[in-house]
This record gives sequence, structure tokens and C-alpha cells, in this order.
Amino acid sequence: MKLDRTLLVALPVGVLLLSAVAAPLAEDAISPVVDASAAAAVAELAPRADATTAAPATPPPALGPPRFDPALGRFVAPYGEGRAILTLSSTLQEQLTRTLQQNAVPWGVTVLLEPATGRVLAMAEYSRAEPDATGLALRALAPAASIFKLVTAAALLERGVSPEAEVCFHGGRHRLAPRLLADDPRRDRRCLSLETAFGKSTNVVFAKLADRGLTAPALREAASRFFFNAAIPFPVALEPSTALIDEDPFQRANTAAGFGPVRLSPMHGALLAAIVANGGLFVPPRLVEEVQGAAPPPAAAPVRVVERDVATALADMMRSTVTEGTARRTFRRVHSSLRGVPVAGKTGSLADKEPFRDYSWFVGYAPADQPEIAVATVIVNERLWRVRAPTVARDALTAYFALQEREARAGATPRLRVAKAAR
Repeated sequence: MKLDRTLLVALPVGVLLLSAVAAPLAEDAISPVVDASAAAAVAELAPRADATTAAPATPPPALGPPRFDPALGRFVAPYGEGRAILTLSSTLQEQLTRTLQQNAVPWGVTVLLEPATGRVLAMAEYSRAEPDATGLALRALAPAASIFKLVTAAALLERGVSPEAEVCFHGGRHRLAPRLLADDPRRDRRCLSLETAFGKSTNVVFAKLADRGLTAPALREAASRFFFNAAIPFPVALEPSTALIDEDPFQRANTAAGFGPVRLSPMHGALLAAIVANGGLFVPPRLVEEVQGAAPPPAAAPVRVVERDVATALADMMRSTVTEGTARRTFRRVHSSLRGVPVAGKTGSLADKEPFRDYSWFVGYAPADQPEIAVATVIVNERLWRVRAPTVARDALTAYFALQEREARAGATPRLRVAKAAR
């Protein structure tokens, strides 16, 4: 969402048209499945009955274009006959947007929100390649890549797979093949636990476990609970993320490892991290703080996505991503405001061949032991690039905690220090 203190404009459907066929990078090194029914699936999506309160007799008014009110120091937007004051932090919105601009990313988005309350603090975006592109935070603009391993891991844990369960494997660094899903005692010389494979984003381990333990209906059901193929309640149009699960065993294994026809919006990415941070509870995102001169929009009810024990295991896996996995180098040296703050997260990466697009993701939250803030960053690069998503997400977390420190020094009580989610 490009706000830059002026106007919010909806992203045209044709902006950032992404290929359904992707070539792998080092971390996520297999090719995704192409499914021609993706567009039809999006058209048939319906809101989840358990994710919202009963529909009012009269639909609530639409939220108008946001703008920055200098006198109030807040972003505001028309709402019916009144005016909505938004949850967005002008300080974080500006700083996160500036980070994307300074790195001259072809396309980039960072979303910050409070897991406990759903309050959206920033939807920063920038596109050097398409300067007029807006609304990127609310569109399923990139392959989910290994972020989908969150869904797969949850489904495996629910079916009794232990985080310590080891899988031995060989190959699969650059591509999956059906033969790699079968055990080969002569060649399977490396073994990893589910938890370590999650942190290191080891595709073969996830593909083998999914091939053995997850049916297509089971993976679809888990994806649906995590709000794929479903509408997420939000006062601004939020494009649903799609996950198409093939009945074919090998294609299903590909998807479970993060390379099927799955698309994810940055807002949804932040919410996936927030679900884990909240102990398995989905707290709907909020953009409206209060409304002056009209009734506020109806509140959507929280939804339990996974049980607490599953969320706890997922949280440990996300910690391993930062302590020993694919984000270890990024978070090894941090600014003083983030020093000593444990971070949990998941990375993802994928590349389209024609035209070349390098997609990178980081979704996570901090502090890992007492979550206050969830983040999602997606960066779409061309062949020459300056920065990828984990670094931008790290800088966004740094900005958030630096702001908390400044508020504390000024004598203000940082809001998030006392925020708790309903469990």
C-alpha cells in the first residue's frame, strides 16, 4: 500500500503479472506445478463462515482513500458519513518505504502488524520497475515458495509427526524427482529432523514426509484453515491467496515442499506469522482505529487455526530458521535496538525464468518468546539486485524496536508491551 501521505489507489489486475512456472534458487530448488485452473479457483472463493461475525442486514460503508492528516499526525480515510482514523504508524510507514526506495527494489512490500490485536502498523511498498504500482500489500503477487512449509509442517504435526523425527535423503538440492521420494539406503547419507529441515528449508525432507503422511484432502484442509482459498476479513479489498493441491502424489509433494501453484499476499504472510505468535489463534487484521461521526466497522471474531501444542512446535521451528537456518547470517549482526531480541521466522525464495524474477520472502515475529510484532517482506528482483527479503524484514523489525525505545525514553508507554492476545 503506497500511502506516501497522499492517496491509496487499487492495484490494477494487470500490474505485476507473475508467471506460474518458476525456476528454483538454492534454498527452494524444485520446479512448481502449473495448474490452468488457478484463475477459476480465485473466482470461486467465498468467505469462511467461521472467520467472521454474522453479516449485518446492511453492508458497512466502504473505507475511502487514505490520506495523511498533518494536524492529527495520523492517516485518515472517509468512512460512510464519518472519518476513520487508521492504525498505521506514519513513522514506520515512512521509514519502511524509504528502506525499499534506497535499495531501489524492482518491487517490494513490507507489512508490520500486532499479532495480539491485529492492528496494522505499516503497509510499505515501492516499485522502481513500475513506479505507479500500488496496493501491492493486498495482492497475492508472488509464489508463496517455502512459506507454505508452515502449512505443511502444521499438517504433519497434527498427524503425529514429531519435530525430532528424522528423514534420510540424498539429492534434491536443485530439483525434485519422483525417485528422490523413495528411501535408498545406499545413497541416503544425510538425515535431518523435521525441525532442522524447516529451519534449513530442506525440500526433500518435506516432500518425503508429505508423500508418506499427507493426502491431498488433508493438505487442502490445512491450507484452508490457514486462510488459503478463503476471504480474509479486512476493510479494504484483500485478494485471497490461492493454494491448489494436486491429487498426483509427486505433484502434491512438490506443493508441500513449497513449489506448487500457491500465491500469497504480503498481508496474508504477516498473518501466518501472527497465527504462530498467538499460539495458533488467528486475530483478524485491523486497519481502523476509530471512527468519528459514524459507527465503526463490525469486528471479525478470532479463529483458532491450530492447537497450542502445534503452534509451540511451529514457533520452535521458526526460531531455528534464525538461529541455525536460512536466516542465520542475516540476523547474526543486528542494530542495537534489535540486539538481544530473539526473532522467529521463515524464509522462501523462487525464481521465474521468462521474464526473470527473483522472489524472496521473510515472514516472522519478535520477540520470539513474547511476541509483539509480526512482519512479512517480499522482494521481487531482476538479475542484478541489491537486497533480498530477510535483510529488509530485519531492518523493519529494527525500526519498530527503535521506535519503541524512543517512546520509552520520551515517557510514553509503548502500546505493545502490554498487549495480549485472547487465547
